[in-house]
Amino acid sequence: MEKNELFKKLKETPEYIKEIKDVNEEFNLFIVKNNGNNIKYIENPSKAVQLEAIKSTPLSIQYIDNVCEEIGIICVKALWNSLKLIKNPTEKIIREAINTKGWAIQFIKNPSEELQILAVEKDYDAIKYIDNPSEKVQLKAIENYYSAIRYIKNPTLNAKIAAISSDAEGINYISNYDLDEVKLFIYKNINIVKYIYENIEIDTVIEVVMDKIKDENIDEKYMKDFLELEILEMDKINFVWEYGSKKSKKILVDYKLSM
Repeated sequence: MEKNELFKKLKETPEYIKEIKDVNEEFNLFIVKNNGNNIKYIENPSKAVQLEAIKSTPLSIQYIDNVCEEIGIICVKALWNSLKLIKNPTEKIIREAINTKGWAIQFIKNPSEELQILAVEKDYDAIKYIDNPSEKVQLKAIENYYSAIRYIKNPTLNAKIAAISSDAEGINYISNYDLDEVKLFIYKNINIVKYIYENIEIDTVIEVVMDKIKDENIDEKYMKDFLELEILEMDKINFVWEYGSKKSKKILVDYKLSM
């Protein structure tokens, strides 16, 4: 059969390549250019053939038994979830997949803490694909975006604090906390009271705030948030004058003068 006839036959029936005795690179490249999945009919495809296949059809990598590292990297950069189809991916391939999309962590069995951190740094919600993340991983995900706390089944206390410290709304994503923790949360961010006001005694809030404003190291933002917290109806100015530290009173005076 002449060359042109062979190409015509291969275009119509790519699996016919198995019947050709002297298969060369040109034939192999021809059938994968038409459809990357045709690489499944080629035994031990060359690096060039692998590249041509995944350029058009990244998922065709599932038909390659011995993926070249370079090809694997190109593939996961083009389509991150193709990682699940790569047999025995190298560390570099895995890292490139995660660098493309943190969610790729779901396709790695028993990923190291380092890889987990890489994943949540890329995409905070990748933590939902990590079983029992360490506190370090939890904090890194929350550092990326506070609402990562919603995807952590058993967040540590420090993770909870990090979430509500970043944004008071984080309290809405924490289901398991006790009274002592609530007091600590209020101490860290008074704005959480907006979200739990109906479920907490006002005396508890006042107790925590009283302790907070006595602190000479109180920060200006906390004081401002307290003074502007409309849901907390009380004489805040007299409260600060009576119980506040020198710094609290100074912040109050500066705040009033700036209005």
